[in-house]
Amino acid sequence: MWRDFFETEYCIFNDTLICKVKHIDGLTAFSHPLGPDTKGGIKELESYCRNISIPLVFCSATEAEIAVYRELYPMLQITANEDWDDYLYKADDLIYLEGRKYSGQRNHINFFVRNYSNFAAEEITQNNLCEVSDFYKNAISDVAKDTRIFREGREKTFELLNNFRQYNMLGCLLRVDGAVIGFAVGEILKDTLFVHVERVDTGYRGAYQMMAKLFPSIFADRGFLFVNREEDDGDAGLRTAKKAYHPIEMIRKHLVVVPSH
Repeated sequence: MWRDFFETEYCIFNDTLICKVKHIDGLTAFSHPLGPDTKGGIKELESYCRNISIPLVFCSATEAEIAVYRELYPMLQITANEDWDDYLYKADDLIYLEGRKYSGQRNHINFFVRNYSNFAAEEITQNNLCEVSDFYKNAISDVAKDTRIFREGREKTFELLNNFRQYNMLGCLLRVDGAVIGFAVGEILKDTLFVHVERVDTGYRGAYQMMAKLFPSIFADRGFLFVNREEDDGDAGLRTAKKAYHPIEMIRKHLVVVPSH
């Protein structure tokens, strides 16, 4: 989705995938090599950066990935940015909302059920995809944001919806009185459901909490154990909402610069 925003390029080295991006700080940076020759890919990047006289920089590096870099380089400059950290939850926690710590979420859901009794949840299919796109178009029409990252996210969300089948996404929509009032889209990778896009009409109290519960619930038979609701981008309201669901782990992501030597 973000390939244009980050000017993403990629290469395959020894069956190992490496992505090159333009980081938000203006630096040229690389993803952690994925494949059988991770360390070989890192050394190849070191040579590449030396040849074109730029620093070797890794973006969105997890603690586990940093440990690999430490094996190869004695000194690293590491910068954390909590705006980009991922929120990881147990799937069952979001589906069942058991215990006192989720009493607030249950209260919102109970309000929604009592006041919007004619609600329904559906899997997103080609038959209802146009309704989801129309809802999203209307939902963002009143948004006052006009930043580059917001515009890019808007356009790429439309692209994702327009190519829903080709991207092999999963999605759930929420209706009240037949009208779509929210949706979520993501995918399952190994044991984790990743939530890439989520939008609800917050004029319906409890809609956000209903969607957070329904999306993993409707696909619970797919066998995933965790839900990654991704980052909050520094949005204070989003951060508060995501923390209220008590993540079992914050997946920290870092910018790592390998000093030249």
